[in-house]
Amino acid sequence: MKILIDKYPKGSLPYQQTDGRYINQTLYENLKILAKNITKDVTYLGICSSSTLEVGSGKSTMMTQIGEAYTELVNQYHGLNLEFDMNNVVFRPKDLIERSFNLPKYSFILLDEWEDTHYWSELGMTLRQFFRKCRQLNLFMIIIIPNFFQLGINYAVSRSLFFIDVRFEGEFDRGYFKFYNFDAKKNLYINGKRNQNYNCVAPQFQGRFTNGYGVNEEEYKQAKYKDMIESEDRVKEDRENKLRSQLTSICTLLKKEYNLGGIKQEALLKKYNIDISSTTIKKLIKENLENEDSGVRHIL
Repeated sequence: MKILIDKYPKGSLPYQQTDGRYINQTLYENLKILAKNITKDVTYLGICSSSTLEVGSGKSTMMTQIGEAYTELVNQYHGLNLEFDMNNVVFRPKDLIERSFNLPKYSFILLDEWEDTHYWSELGMTLRQFFRKCRQLNLFMIIIIPNFFQLGINYAVSRSLFFIDVRFEGEFDRGYFKFYNFDAKKNLYINGKRNQNYNCVAPQFQGRFTNGYGVNEEEYKQAKYKDMIESEDRVKEDRENKLRSQLTSICTLLKKEYNLGGIKQEALLKKYNIDISSTTIKKLIKENLENEDSGVRHIL
């Protein structure tokens, strides 16, 4: 079926033959139920990942289309004028709480997929804070994650309403999804987690989606790229902080061992299971410990 007829006249979307954007009708009927009832002091959580486990399967495309369709329905049912744009999309869990308080009540918010060394611990902590602090905001949130079965059971089973599997079909053809309602999602997680089996439970329904983001594509790609660069910087900073912490311990140990008669550096690192190279130690000492005891540098 077609929606958003006025927003998308013929020719405004790739391969568009008639006015409006296509959406699976059964999916749209489910969004209607959510939009009608969002005012009943409820907060929705949906989960999206890909059973084929590849990036680029269209998860962000489809979820922004859902956000766009849902927002239009909320406005229609409740006489509101909510917007759906990049203000409704975050790439980091730590940004989710603050952004939620800056959005109007009944809004849609998308936590898009990201990569980080602290991925799952940060996500779990953020979700706990979200439901503790933001429940009264009556938001509809979808999180995109790499693997449904890696999510904690509290959110995969208890807190979330549905799971959408966006997947490749055929020869890496995009535009396919499977929808699991609460009961189907629960059974999938419990029965499939052990062997990472996404085929052990039938979805409630499945269908297609078309190309085209529900937000400005250029703004989305710029925001995604900016987050990627910042993420790389954070990883580098985390590693440097870890090395500096290790270096502090190493200097203390070197002094101790040296005073006891000395020990070779490689043996000392092995003895205390410290994962840092001799070259890195020398570099960090040269850069950051110029004012430290010269005897420590002499040992190295």
